[in-house]
Amino acid sequence: MLIMLLGYATQAAETGAHDWLARINRAAQELNYAGVFVYLHENKIEAMRIVHQTDRGTMKERLYSLNGEAREVIRDNRQIWCYLPKQKMGVHEYRRVSEKTFPGIIPDQVSVLDSNYDIKLAKTDRIADRTAQRIVIQPKDGYRYGYQLWADAETGLLLKADLTDTDGAAVEQYMFTEVTVGDKINPAALAPRTPTADLVWHGEEPQHEAPVVNLASTWAVGRMPPGYSLTTSMRRVLPVRKMPIDHLVFSDGLAAVSVFIERRRNADAEPMTGLSRMGAVHAFGTIVDEHQIMVVGEVPAATVDMMGRSVTRSEASALEH
Repeated sequence: MLIMLLGYATQAAETGAHDWLARINRAAQELNYAGVFVYLHENKIEAMRIVHQTDRGTMKERLYSLNGEAREVIRDNRQIWCYLPKQKMGVHEYRRVSEKTFPGIIPDQVSVLDSNYDIKLAKTDRIADRTAQRIVIQPKDGYRYGYQLWADAETGLLLKADLTDTDGAAVEQYMFTEVTVGDKINPAALAPRTPTADLVWHGEEPQHEAPVVNLASTWAVGRMPPGYSLTTSMRRVLPVRKMPIDHLVFSDGLAAVSVFIERRRNADAEPMTGLSRMGAVHAFGTIVDEHQIMVVGEVPAATVDMMGRSVTRSEASALEH
């Protein structure tokens, strides 16, 4: 009887953890919120003011840096505008990849995580003067990071997120220091405050968007960790460099790895090869058939190394060029 009760208790805890993840996902998609959050990485602290509005399935959001170099981002369901006044530059892009950024980092289907992560509830805490439920997402192998999440007990909005390495140490952290949830958003709060008269804009109009192509028939990743699969395949034109680049995205539902493929145009330029790291992001570079390959993701080094070393190009595609 005791064993049965313990089993039921464990099952109830797992169900509860999944319910909380679903609440986090819904809150990020359905609620209005505004506040200030800090982003800690590589012993640096960045503070950002965020205003987020949802209305009948449409989203608009504004982020503005509060320390360091001035930066501003405005985005909606389809487009992103980046304002960089110090460089006197603006960048405009159309969304092609599903973005999961704080506080909306949880996938729509939380059940897909079970194969590769253990998910459980932990003790409640206090974040931004609000009671928060802590959820621990622990990877089952060394090919993905873990998470510790703190969700607002009242609304489900994600208040804090720690990305943890294979030893359980935080490699980056997002945390609201102040936040209001559910209030009506003044349209003026979503308008850019950066003067635009002196900005040189880079980007592309809708009619100039590069076509979506079946890159999977041209390029392949021969080896990848369990749970990862191809989710997006596209050809992009980089807004500033104006150069075409192929982009493959692989995901396990939470972690994501991008494979960028660009034809080398300057044989004298030093190629980017081997492993590199910037905070929680690891990258692996290699050259395949006169193409620069870069595998990049917020994942352990072993993941990008495995995938990067297995990128191949079909013989038919190579002969065509």
